[in-house]
Amino acid sequence: MSSYRDVLYCDYSATFGGQKALDASVQHAQYEATYDALPSSRDTAIADLGCGKGEWIAWVASKGFTTLTGVDLSPADLAIARQNDSTRTWVEQNVIIWLESQTAAFDLLHAKDIIEHLTKDEFIRFLTAAKNALKPGGKLWMLTFNAQSPMSSVTRYGDFTHETGHTPGSLAQCLLATGFAEIHISGRHYCSSSLGGRLRALLGVAVYGCCRLLIQLRHGKGPLTPGIDRMTARPDLFVEAIKA
Repeated sequence: MSSYRDVLYCDYSATFGGQKALDASVQHAQYEATYDALPSSRDTAIADLGCGKGEWIAWVASKGFTTLTGVDLSPADLAIARQNDSTRTWVEQNVIIWLESQTAAFDLLHAKDIIEHLTKDEFIRFLTAAKNALKPGGKLWMLTFNAQSPMSSVTRYGDFTHETGHTPGSLAQCLLATGFAEIHISGRHYCSSSLGGRLRALLGVAVYGCCRLLIQLRHGKGPLTPGIDRMTARPDLFVEAIKA
């Protein structure tokens, strides 16, 4: 009997219809706003975990980076990635199994919208494998939805393949337990530059600011950990973890 992953990951993007369409003008604008500290060396060895159709790699390539690898389990999405750019290394494999075959091979591992698809056991295995696949001083970047943000359940249950949700506290807990030395976690709320996007941004300042106060009311300010915003209520979380 096939598992749900066998069925839904075979042609993952297509099951969402137009929601996951390839639109560089939209996606690259989001990347520009999210990743504001790219490595200085264009020879940096980078792997995109759960690369899909290769959207993020296409953006990084446009910045002049050349040593790029994309890993994904969806043959249909990877076929589009290869068609759009045959010069990159594309790997069709489970990202955890692939990471476990790599040792101190990469300067940067990027994982956008992937860790919420992993079970708890898989996530710890993923972090351990990612740390081992990084060179000393290498970085793991992760972007995921914020489970302590209002309406996060819409994202959590909007995709049948989501297994877990994460908060700044739970992410820091797991990263410290798996041996990452330096951790930065911040909330993000990307909005486009359109009129509607600007209105969303203004409303977000008010709504997520109030929710931040509610989180503090419930838990208190708690321990102040440099680099980790444990109280953020913004809808997305950006994580940078560095291997010692």
